Amino acid sequence: MHEMSIVSGILDIAGNEARAAGARIINSVEIEVGELAGVEIPSLEFCFEVARRGTLAETADLVIHEIPGRGHCPDCDREVAMEYFMAVCPECGQALLEILQGRELRVRSINVD
Repeated sequence: MHEMSIVSGILDIAGNEARAAGARIINSVEIEVGELAGVEIPSLEFCFEVARRGTLAETADLVIHEIPGRGHCPDCDREVAMEYFMAVCPECGQALLEILQGRELRVRSINVD
């Protein structure tokens, strides 16, 4: 389950930023997760609940912003929705779409006191 290592990284980033700001507690952590990032959201939420214990984020909320997959078709020059890395353009049938968004996995913001 790579979601635990992802959460560990999120908590490291949040903890380091909170300490640098002189904060005593992390109230919430907002992250962006792309539909094509290969992350299972329920697993990520569970891992966050477990891994935050004993950290500055012990009572923090995890706010997840899901970013939909979008691709560009070089044949018909259309931007289309993508649910998988290997997707076929619904307009022309081209099988080589360029991924425009959906691979994101980043900390958007941290709310601290």
